[in-house]
This record gives sequence, structure tokens and C-alpha cells, in this order.
Amino acid sequence: MADNFQLNLGSLRSSVNLTLHTHHASRLWFGRQRTEGKPGMIGLSGFANILNRIKRGCEQDDPYSDWFLILIEEKIEASEQEMKDIDARLDEVMASLPPMLSIGQNLSVQPVTLPLFLSTPLAFKAVFLLTAYDELVRRILLASHVGLIDNNAKGQWLDEGAAILRRLFGLSQRWKFSGASRDDFAA
Repeated sequence: MADNFQLNLGSLRSSVNLTLHTHHASRLWFGRQRTEGKPGMIGLSGFANILNRIKRGCEQDDPYSDWFLILIEEKIEASEQEMKDIDARLDEVMASLPPMLSIGQNLSVQPVTLPLFLSTPLAFKAVFLLTAYDELVRRILLASHVGLIDNNAKGQWLDEGAAILRRLFGLSQRWKFSGASRDDFAA
């Protein structure tokens, strides 16, 4: 005998927060507003907003939106590998520390914690990349502080990592909603 009662369950909610320890990573989260003489730069928050619009385009059966999601997913995978390559090079540098010297992690005494309200898995993958960059920046700054790399190398490595993320975010800005559907092409 089955019970005939209805459960009124609400939707599931979770709390997701992002903690960043470096100004370099936080600037990539927020981006930069356009000012006189300087162009604006999209940050991860703007990238996530564009991903939401692309997702809505996919839900409306826009084949160009689907294609663009595939492009972004491929770019994220390539960006992950590029970030791992920088990390591996930094591991080689850090391995040259004398064995009698131990260095802990360098963490901000006042990190920024941001609540995340993301609705696409690709946006979360981009957040994972940003956290990897934040950790990479901390390690690069530490390597510079203890004299393993000079200021020139430090600047180059910081810029190289930031450029990976900026290229990913910039790719999303090329998307425009076409208004087409698969049925338009089938006809």
C-alpha cells in the first residue's frame, strides 16, 4: 500500500566562495573598466555572464551558441595545459633550493573572499584556472623573494599566466547571438 502524500521540497542551494590571495588574481576576477586612454578588460565575472547568455542561446537551439561553447571548452582545456606547463617550469626552479632550506606557502594575511553565483560548469572550470593562477602567482613571488628568479623573469611569468586567462575571457566576447535555430538550417 503506497502512501499518497506530496512532499513540498524546495530547491537545493549551496554556498560557494572563492578566496584569492593576490592582487594579480583579483584583478583578473574583476577585469578593468574602460577609461580614457585605456581599454576595458573583461574579468572572470564578465566571462561568466557571457557564458550564461551562450547557455541560453544553446537552450534556444542556436547552433552557433553550441559551437561557441565547444570553442570555449577547448580553450579551457588548452589553458589548463598551459598553466600546468608554467607550473612545471616553476617546480624546476624551486627544486634548486638547498635541501636544508624549507619554505612554506605564502598566503595573504587578508585574502579576499568572494561569493560565487555561477550557473555553468565552464564558469567553474574558469574559476579553477583562476585559483591555479593565484597559487602560481604566490609561488612566483616567493621564488623572486628568495632569489631563485630575477625581477625580469618574475614579470614575464606573471604576465604569461595572466595572458592565458585574458585570452580565454576575450574569446567569449566574440560570441553574438544569431537568432537562428537548427530548424532554420534543416529547411
